[in-house]
Amino acid sequence: MRLRLLVGLILLLNGLAGCQYYQEYRNTKGEADIKEEKAELLKAHRLCLQKYEGDPAGQKERCAPYAQAIQDFDRRSPAGK
Repeated sequence: MRLRLLVGLILLLNGLAGCQYYQEYRNTKGEADIKEEKAELLKAHRLCLQKYEGDPAGQKERCAPYAQAIQDFDRRSPAGK
């Protein structure tokens, strides 16, 4: 009886440790996804600015949504990551 209790306790503790590692993985993966999304926004904004480099009025009008999205992104993400 004691052996079964001990084995059950060991399995339970191992399972809890596994949950912690999974949560850490999810957090790390989420942060990486956020950084990747921000990088894509920055790249799209940079390409837009280059495309309309000779037309400052068009550049401001057409690239403004990218700039706004980046600002919104920075406001929503923790510590501007």
